[in-house]
Amino acid sequence: MRAMAAHRVAHRHPHPHRHVAAVVVAAVAIGAMSGCVSGPPYDQLLTGDEELLSIARAQYTHARDRVAIALIDGDEVRTAFVSADAGTRFGFGGATSALTGLLLADAIDRGEVALDDPVSAYLDLGDVPAAGLSLSDLATHHAGLPQDPLGPGAYEPAAAPGERALDRGGLDALLARVAALDLVPELEYNPSDFDSALVGQSLAAATGTRYADLLAERVLAPAGMADALVVESGDLLPDGLAQGHDRQGERVAARGAGAYAPAVGVVVTIDDGVALARAILDGPFADSAALEPIAATRWPQIEVGLFWERISSDDGEVVYVTGSAEGFTGAVLADQRAGRAAVLLSNSEEAWPWLRLRPLLGLVVG
Repeated sequence: MRAMAAHRVAHRHPHPHRHVAAVVVAAVAIGAMSGCVSGPPYDQLLTGDEELLSIARAQYTHARDRVAIALIDGDEVRTAFVSADAGTRFGFGGATSALTGLLLADAIDRGEVALDDPVSAYLDLGDVPAAGLSLSDLATHHAGLPQDPLGPGAYEPAAAPGERALDRGGLDALLARVAALDLVPELEYNPSDFDSALVGQSLAAATGTRYADLLAERVLAPAGMADALVVESGDLLPDGLAQGHDRQGERVAARGAGAYAPAVGVVVTIDDGVALARAILDGPFADSAALEPIAATRWPQIEVGLFWERISSDDGEVVYVTGSAEGFTGAVLADQRAGRAAVLLSNSEEAWPWLRLRPLLGLVVG
């Protein structure tokens, strides 16, 4: 068992001076005993596996950071936390699409939909350009839809203190936005929230079941993701949800995902991430067609299946998903042959999540 580590002083919130002093003295004493009070930041609580904490210390240095990391190696699971614990909830961000990919593969197996079906077979898009897109186009990010579906000014202003932010729109609003878009075929591989939102809503229409219920029954429950929630409405926002931040470090108001739930609407704990990783390694989704590459990406070493990507190198082959949205980043990387996987959850959006993931990839294939 690797050494546990912790250090903390007061956060930047007003506390009685006596309480602050007590926390500082206690933290310094604990840190001195564990030999890890050295270097910034001093306003975070770091706990868990020392090897994973070394990665966290190098990458997450802001007081606002809340992070959970897990490494699965056979039967062993190691975890590390930055100002978080096993009960902290994180938005799964754009990684939510991976769950929609598993759901799509399951629906294909059941004969409910086919990959070459046009999205217009399930959703009323009229004769707009996007109506002819197939489920395959969308699930492999080859639909030519814009990367930022909402655009400037599409979000309501941040809620005032004590007020809830407005949710994203429902299905009618989603379809209206899609209908107003021109496709950009030259984009070729281009991930967009529209892709998984349209796939998820198509599956809901094809089965006559709400997306949240369908995902819970066919993916979350079989994977053992006991605490995962589909937050379609702000009324469903759970207790213990970390405060999300955008790429500039500004707070993002929590909101329901509306019709975009299949793209960005799932909230998870680190245990949910570990359960998903195990389901991919050797559990109920180890043989899912969602994991099998069927299209190219911009990078020769990376191919894409149904929202899941696969990266190949001399060191190994890793199936993975990563995405940032709504103030959070989520990622799962799994080397099925080696029986190792890693999970990263953080309360900050990343312009390029792979900068955070490279050290974890090294542990998965190492």
